[in-house]
Amino acid sequence: MDSPNNDILTRLEGGILTVTLNRPQSLNGLTITMTRILNDRLREAAANPEVRALVLTGAGRAFCAGGDIKEFDAIDERDPDWVKFRKDPIWNDIDTSAERTRRASEGPLLLHEMGKPTIAMVRGACVGASVALATACDFRIVSDTAFFSTAFARIGISGELGVSYYLPRLVGMAKAREMFFFADRVPADEASKIGLVNKVVPDADLEKETMTFARRLADGPPLAYRYIKANLNASETKTAGEMMGFEAVNQVRVLRSEDAKEAISAFFEKRTPKFTGR
Repeated sequence: MDSPNNDILTRLEGGILTVTLNRPQSLNGLTITMTRILNDRLREAAANPEVRALVLTGAGRAFCAGGDIKEFDAIDERDPDWVKFRKDPIWNDIDTSAERTRRASEGPLLLHEMGKPTIAMVRGACVGASVALATACDFRIVSDTAFFSTAFARIGISGELGVSYYLPRLVGMAKAREMFFFADRVPADEASKIGLVNKVVPDADLEKETMTFARRLADGPPLAYRYIKANLNASETKTAGEMMGFEAVNQVRVLRSEDAKEAISAFFEKRTPKFTGR
């Protein structure tokens, strides 16, 4: 379901959910309300078994220019907690103000943790907070017009939405420090070289290439993908020994599924398996 003001658009076709940031006149700059609605749509996608893969993108010539600076002191009138925080004398308390930012950070976390593949389809600017959205996805397919910039240091802030967690895991800590401290533009070709993106394609082919990529994932085994993603996320904090046990439990779960039986039958029958996620 689209947002009431159409700032967030969704389209579900053949198991692929496309979520579009839709403020092209401002390069899809994120507002407080827009962020809340995006988080709601991502929660719905995570819980919807019909969604087999998710593509996050931006309308027009940019992925997202980051948080809309004009919104830094805004509140979401539809969210009673924001209204309460803003009107309460303790609004200026650091912990209370930080809660607002933490709640806005849930979008990248949902993309990172939901048990289905997520893809950022990026053209043009991917700046500031949107770097967190893109790097939290499992994959990044980008146009040759794309560029990335953390941008935070340029306006004297430190960053949010978990970007300091996601970015170093893709490009390494040394490169991440360079990107944070200098906030220079990283064009698509360099982003490919440093491991920030999976694939760079001509701008005219971006949608076609991304949907071909997403189609392969949507046609794959959703239950296996859920546990593959769980394994990879767990490996960020567990030891090798702990991972052996974690993987073993997940492997047994998947082996007992209908999807595993279907895959084995299809292998011997030399046909393409049809997965149901059960």
